[in-house]
Amino acid sequence: MTVLYRTYLEIAEQLLQESNKPMSAREIVTHAIGQGLLKSEGKTPWQTMKSKLSTDILQRGQQSKFMRVAQGLFALRTFDNAEFIATRFKKNKLDEQIAVIDLTSLKFLIPRPGYFQIGIDRVRISELAKPMQRRTAEEDFSVIQLVSVFVVHYNGMFLTHMRSARLPEQRLHGEYSMMLGGHLGIEDFAQLTLDLFAEDSLSDCSYILRELSEELVLHTDPLVEPKGFLYDTSREVSKQHLGLVYFVDLKEKKFQIGERGFLMNAAFEDVSSIRARSHQFENWSLILLENSQFLTSGTTGASR
Repeated sequence: MTVLYRTYLEIAEQLLQESNKPMSAREIVTHAIGQGLLKSEGKTPWQTMKSKLSTDILQRGQQSKFMRVAQGLFALRTFDNAEFIATRFKKNKLDEQIAVIDLTSLKFLIPRPGYFQIGIDRVRISELAKPMQRRTAEEDFSVIQLVSVFVVHYNGMFLTHMRSARLPEQRLHGEYSMMLGGHLGIEDFAQLTLDLFAEDSLSDCSYILRELSEELVLHTDPLVEPKGFLYDTSREVSKQHLGLVYFVDLKEKKFQIGERGFLMNAAFEDVSSIRARSHQFENWSLILLENSQFLTSGTTGASR
């Protein structure tokens, strides 16, 4: 995205003042393009705007001109709105409503356990998915929980981390992983057919970008590509989850962990280093490590 006349924050301030109401990053960008303030060249220009606003709020706090008034909605601090404070650390994650599919429906997405580098049919998934409390789903082996899987890459290296005891999934505590992600909710699928920009691709689905932003705070737009499905029956925890895999290619190495205290020892490592201590990694990471097609996909021009 090219800024024609002002910085991102200056444009956001102007448009929020003109509208005199909270707006999403998508709405701000749509108006900015319509008024000729921005020229859309990237696939996700609204994500750039969201990143700029979020970073300003994170770094400046009460000194920022901006604040969140709801999930995904930004306003000026001069507005008569209460500031939205995320409650994800207070709410028990096991009480969340998540998206699941019946185990008998799994055959409509993948033929068998393993990693399948195939298209992610969002419409088909939304037809099969239904809501269920996570606590209930954890005890119900007749359903499969849908989770996003982000493998973050930079210049031939992959982001690894150790799962801390603060994560609700006790069966993974203390294990290393080369992927980030989280459970998907049914409300996420309401945006599956959202087509705001002509250049939207499969990876531009807003729920995927939202999930990624909860895991990582990035300072430049990543290239996010859908890479298929991951399912494994070798462990009980894996039997209950279907991973929607996304390859996240960073332009620079700089990042912050979004959910502090949940992911520990985050660092970029090359494949040989990860394989040298593969016994410390959970099984999904091991499956991807053995898939050379995945490890080399999307890496062309990685450190742009």
